[in-house]
Amino acid sequence: MKKSYRPKFQCWSCDRVYSLYQEISDEQTLIVACPYCAAEAVVDLKPFRKPLTSLLRGEAPAPQAAETELQLPEIVPTQKPE
Repeated sequence: MKKSYRPKFQCWSCDRVYSLYQEISDEQTLIVACPYCAAEAVVDLKPFRKPLTSLLRGEAPAPQAAETELQLPEIVPTQKPE
């Protein structure tokens, strides 16, 4: 499922902070480009995925697939692409 975000990224090359509108699905990494220095960057989203906690009333909860949600920090760090 895709969700739209406008996170702030910190460029690995010039250390400037910029904001980009992104549609993020179940991908583990994003590739973004800095608007100031045009350096391409990789963003690893795996550490920002947290499991969702569901509370159900009843005697036996139905088994569910492990769902996660994306909890981004205020400024997302970027890395140099390999």
